[in-house]
Amino acid sequence: MKKGYILLEILISMVVASILSVGLLATIMQVNDLQQTIVGLTSQYGRVSIFQQQLERDLMGAFIPAQVDMMQTQTGKKEDQKQPLEMVFEGISKGGDKGGRLDYLTFITSNPLEIFFGIKDIKLKPRAARVVYRLIPDTRRKNSYQLLRQEGTAKLSFAQYKEKAEGEMRAYPMIDGIQDLAVQFIKIEEHKDKDGKNLKYVYKKSPVWHSIVKKIEGAAVQKPGARPPQKPRPQLPNWVEFKISLWDQTFKKSREFTFTVPIQVRVGEADLPPKEEEKKEEDAKSTEKKSTAAPTVKKEPVKPGKKS
Repeated sequence: MKKGYILLEILISMVVASILSVGLLATIMQVNDLQQTIVGLTSQYGRVSIFQQQLERDLMGAFIPAQVDMMQTQTGKKEDQKQPLEMVFEGISKGGDKGGRLDYLTFITSNPLEIFFGIKDIKLKPRAARVVYRLIPDTRRKNSYQLLRQEGTAKLSFAQYKEKAEGEMRAYPMIDGIQDLAVQFIKIEEHKDKDGKNLKYVYKKSPVWHSIVKKIEGAAVQKPGARPPQKPRPQLPNWVEFKISLWDQTFKKSREFTFTVPIQVRVGEADLPPKEEEKKEEDAKSTEKKSTAAPTVKKEPVKPGKKS
């Protein structure tokens, strides 16, 4: 009898081998998809962690600078006058009040770890800096954006921080692969009831925030000796909400992240001080209360040798 394999045995072995190869190929494809998912999640979470950490570091130190320390002067000229610092906190979204994608966000912030000695009082002070965030289209990918960041301590005027600035104010891409980035500014307002006892807090959201110091109208027609009207003080939001969508490495799937950063500002801290008329009315009321109060009569001690 001749030894060897018959045709049926060869066909059966080929079917078994094909089944095993298909199963092995499916396992390899699943492992590859899982690896791409893990890499995409790692990339997305890594970028959003950088984004969140840097924004929390910047926004939690946002403040309204003192006029004397933060106003720029013109040294070496006859008109050595100080100019007010504008755009202390500014956020603009494309689409205006209707909302939309972030255009730019700028504010004045300080890092407590970076300090310097003051010239006048020789005290340790936190270093103030201007920070600017811009969202620009990515030229390498469609429907993708880059987030640029600028920071500078030498000059705090927003006009110096252009997109193509060089030197200390140079812009660099912080994260890329952004599908969308929306920002909401949250402000808390206090409202009292009719009795004035209970407080009610109202939370208002807005995609646009302005804090530009406006010029005073009618300042030239003031009476001599009268106190000039006070300028409206810049205000800061209480929270800033970010909603960011990031592409994965394949630019096919995106994931959305939402987080809120608080700003160290109290409710009503940036409100305008009371007017002079209100102060006069309060002073008049306090004097009326003092005058209507019953006067206290002091009894003099009786001297010895005299009848009381």
